[in-house]
Amino acid sequence: MKINEQNFIALLQAGEEEALDYVIDHYLPLIKGVVVKTLGPLNKNDLSKECCNEVLLSIWKNAKNFTGEPMDFKKWVCVIAKYKAVDYFRTEIRKKESHSLDLDFTAHELTYQKNMLLEEHENFHAIVSKLKPVDQKIFIMKYLLDFDTEEIARQLQMTKSAIYNRLYYGKKRLKKSLGGIQIEETI
Repeated sequence: MKINEQNFIALLQAGEEEALDYVIDHYLPLIKGVVVKTLGPLNKNDLSKECCNEVLLSIWKNAKNFTGEPMDFKKWVCVIAKYKAVDYFRTEIRKKESHSLDLDFTAHELTYQKNMLLEEHENFHAIVSKLKPVDQKIFIMKYLLDFDTEEIARQLQMTKSAIYNRLYYGKKRLKKSLGGIQIEETI
């Protein structure tokens, strides 16, 4: 069977390796672009290659979770690539910090980190904007402001179990709207 734009997702979900080859041929430049943009300031070409491989592996392993339309597949791939690259970036920064307490950041690196944080916050707000306003507040307090559940419950005058329930069902709704990507990976 010839793999094309109409059938590659179903074949990928069925575990056909030729479908993964199709994804590599058609989406690797996009994946590389997202990864290199995120990891560029680290100047580690091998790390970018490793991250691209990890993105492809994640696409392969999670293909069955993709529930969107074929035109949404590109967005799904971009989200996976972005968050894998951010994870790699954070891991590399932690390695640098653990090796040297006196880590000298250049102005470029500091600006880049600031921009990354702003972009993450924008992405976070775009993701949670799909929730009800009260759930948005809970997600922002929990995942951006690092409030514990008890403090959120107190400030919003709700029970802790109500907060846990809203977080649980909010993650489920967001996972569904993101095409099956685990919400913990994106937040």
